[in-house]
Amino acid sequence: MKKIALFLSLIFFIQFITAQNDIVCHYFDKEGQTREHTVDFKTLTLHISFDTENEKIAGNVFYTFQPKRKEIYSLELDAPEIDFKSVLLNNKPCKYTTTATSITLLFDQALTWNKEYQLEISYTAQPKKGLYFYGWNDETNRARKQIWTQGQGIDNRYWIPSFDDVSDKLITETYITFKNGYEVISNGNLISKEQKQNDETTWHYKMDEPHVLYLIMIAIGDYAYKDYTSNRGIVSRQYYYPEKPEQVEPTYKYSAKMMDWMEQEFGVNYPWGEIYRNVPVANFLYGAMENTTSTVLTDYYLKNEREAMERDYVGTNAHELTHQWFGDYITEWNSESHWLHESFATYYAKQFKRTVTSENDYQWARYMEMRSAFNADSKNNIPVAHSKAGSARHYPKGSMVIDMLKDVAGGDEQYRKVINSYLKKYGFKHVDTHLFELEFMEVLGLNLNWFFDQWIKKGGFPEYEVNYNVKKDSLNINVAQIQKQNETVGLFKMPIDIDVYYTDETNSHYTEWIERDSTKITKYLNPNKEIDFIVFDTGNKVYNKLNFVRPTKEVLHQALYAQNMIDQYEALKELENVEIKEKRKTLLELYNTASFYILKENVIKQLANDNSKKSKELITKALQDTDFRVRRRVLYEVKGITEQNKPLYMAMLKDKSYVNIGLALDSLSEHFPNEITEYLTLTEKDANENVNLKITWLKIALQNNDLSKLNELVDFSSNSFEFRTRIAAIRTIDDLELVNKKYIYNLLSALTNFNRALSSTAKKSLLKLAEDENHKNEILDQIKGLTFNKNEQEKIKALLDKLK
Repeated sequence: MKKIALFLSLIFFIQFITAQNDIVCHYFDKEGQTREHTVDFKTLTLHISFDTENEKIAGNVFYTFQPKRKEIYSLELDAPEIDFKSVLLNNKPCKYTTTATSITLLFDQALTWNKEYQLEISYTAQPKKGLYFYGWNDETNRARKQIWTQGQGIDNRYWIPSFDDVSDKLITETYITFKNGYEVISNGNLISKEQKQNDETTWHYKMDEPHVLYLIMIAIGDYAYKDYTSNRGIVSRQYYYPEKPEQVEPTYKYSAKMMDWMEQEFGVNYPWGEIYRNVPVANFLYGAMENTTSTVLTDYYLKNEREAMERDYVGTNAHELTHQWFGDYITEWNSESHWLHESFATYYAKQFKRTVTSENDYQWARYMEMRSAFNADSKNNIPVAHSKAGSARHYPKGSMVIDMLKDVAGGDEQYRKVINSYLKKYGFKHVDTHLFELEFMEVLGLNLNWFFDQWIKKGGFPEYEVNYNVKKDSLNINVAQIQKQNETVGLFKMPIDIDVYYTDETNSHYTEWIERDSTKITKYLNPNKEIDFIVFDTGNKVYNKLNFVRPTKEVLHQALYAQNMIDQYEALKELENVEIKEKRKTLLELYNTASFYILKENVIKQLANDNSKKSKELITKALQDTDFRVRRRVLYEVKGITEQNKPLYMAMLKDKSYVNIGLALDSLSEHFPNEITEYLTLTEKDANENVNLKITWLKIALQNNDLSKLNELVDFSSNSFEFRTRIAAIRTIDDLELVNKKYIYNLLSALTNFNRALSSTAKKSLLKLAEDENHKNEILDQIKGLTFNKNEQEKIKALLDKLK
C-alpha cells in the first residue's frame, strides 16, 4: 500500500509540475490510428455488370499482392453482405470463411514476403452503401436513370471485396459492362469501348499510378460534355445533362484557369496524366467527391446564369481539384491526419477564388470560417488533427490555420517552397501531420513545433481582453489571454498586427508577439498626433475572440475608416448593441461609402425598423441597389411594406434573382392578400423556370385556396425529383397541413431512399402524420400493399417500431 501511495503521489506531483510549466496534454485519438495490414496490394482489376431492375451487381475482382510479413496463413478482406461465387489464388481454388462484414482467405501453405500472388474473387451484391442506383424503378419514367458510387470513408467495400483503408495504395483498372446509350465513366484513361452482341458495351478504364481504394469510382448516365483545356494541355472534361447546355458555362467557368493556377501554385504538375473530369449525379450524398481523375458532384450545382448567382460551383470545383494533389496524390496515413486533405482543399479553393473575385470576398470567407470554427469549439476542445474533429475543424478551421501557418512561416514565397518540397517528396505516398511539420525544418530550418502543438494537435482558441491608455507620449496597450485553460487548451503564441489610426488620417502599423497570459505593449507617440482608433488583429488574421474595451466613438470611426473591410465589419458587429441614436449618422454614411455588400447588409439590419426619415430613405434606396444580395437583405429585415415602397417590392417580382422573387412574392401576398392572383400571374413564367420558386408559388396559390395546385406540389415530393426538391416540397406540404394518399406514398418512397437527408425528413413527417389515427391507418395500409427490397425493409421496420 505504501508503494501505491508513493506512486500516486509521484503522479500527482508530475501533473502539478506539468500544469505549472504550461505543458498541455494532447487528445489520444483511438479511432484515428493507422490500420494494420499484412499484404501490400499492387493492382486491382475489376470486371463489373449491373442488374438495374433489382439493383444488384455481378463482379470479378483480380488483385496482385505481396505479403508484408515473412509468412502469412490467412488474409481478411472487408466485404459486408457480399455473396461469393468463387475464390482463386494463383488460379487455384482457395478456402475461405465469411462473416456479415468480411471474408477470410485460408491458405494451405504460408505465403511469403518475397513472392507476388494473384487473387480472383467472383461475387454478387445488392449494395446498401458505396454504389447507388437512381431512377431505374421510377414508375413515371421521369427521373434520370443513373448509377454512381461514393467510396469515402469506407463504403467501396460494399461493392468491391477489398482491404478498404487509406493506408494502402494500388493501381486500378475497371471493365464496366452496361447497356448502350449511356455514358460510362471511371478513373483514369479510357482505353477502349467494346461493343457486345446483346446491346451492351464494355468500357475499359485504367490508372497509371497508384491511389487509395476509396477513390475508385463509377458513374453511368445520360450525359454530354464540354472540354476545357489548360495551357499545358490538360483536359478538364465537364459533364452536363444534354438538354441543359445553358448550365455549362455558369457551372464550370474558370476550369482551365484553376488547373493552370494550381500547377503554378504547387510547383507540381497535375499528377494523373492529361484528363480530369467532373460528373454530376442526382441525389448525391454530399456536395462533391474528389475521386482520382473523376470528381462526382451533386447535380444541384448545375446552374444557369440566374441560378448561379446564389451559389455557383467555382469554390467546390477548386476544392475538389485541389484534392487531386492533397488527398489523392499524397494521402493521409490515417483519419487522425484527415485535415491534410480537407483543410488544404478548403484553403486553396479560398485562395483561388480570391484571384477571380476580390480581396473583400477573401476576407469574408475567412470570417465565415471563423464563425464555423467557433460553433464547433464552443462544444468541445477536440483538435484539428483528430478523427473526430468534424467538418467545421477539418474544413474551415483547418483552412484558417493554414492561413496563419503561412504567415508565421514567413509569407507566400517561403510557405510555397515548403509545399513544393512536401508534394514532390511524398507523391503517390502517405503522409501524416508529423511529416508535414518536419518539412518546415528540412526546407526552411524553421521549428514550428509550437504552432502545430497549439493549433493542430490541441484545441480551442485564444480569447484576448484588450484595453489601452495614453500617458504623455506613450501608448500602452494591455493584452490578457482569458480563455479557460485545461488539459488540452493552454496559452497561445501568435504575432498580432495592430494598426493605430490618427485623427489626421495617417496610421502606424505594428506586429507584436502575444504569448503570455498578460502582455503590455508600449509605443512612442508623436506628440502632434491624436489617436482616432486602434485596430487589434488587423484584417482578422488570427483565430481569436476579442473583447476590446474602448469608447463607442472609436468603434464608429473604425466602421467608417478602417482600411480592411473585415475590420469595418467587426466594428459594425460591435455597434449592434449600441443605441440607434448614437450610431444612425455613421450607419447612413457608411452605406454610401461601403466597398462590399456585407457592410451594406449589416447597415440595413441595424436600420431596418428605425423610424427616422433618413433611415426609411436608405431602405428605399437599398431596395434599388445594384447588388441583388443587398436588395434581399431588405426583404429579410424590414417588417411590413409601406404604400410608398410597395412599387419597389412589386418590381422585385421581376428580379433577376429567383430567391428574391420568392421572398417578394411571400411578403406581398402576406401584406396584400387581395392581390395574390395578380402576384401569381406576374411570377408564373419565372416559377416555371426554377423549381424552388415554383414550390413557393404553389404554396402561395394553395394558401389562396386554389386546391387544384395540391397534386402539382405533391408531385415534387415524388421520386421523380432529386432529394433537395423533395425535401422542400415535403416541408411546404407539412406547413400547409394538406395531405392525400399520394403524398403518403411519396413519403414512404422518400423514407426508403438511400439519401439520409431525404430519408430522415420523410420519417419525421410520417411520424407527425401518424399522430392522427386516420393518417396512421393509411400509412400502415400502404406499407402492407407495397414490396421492399432488403435495404428498404430495414427502414420500414424502424418506422413500424416507432408507430407501435
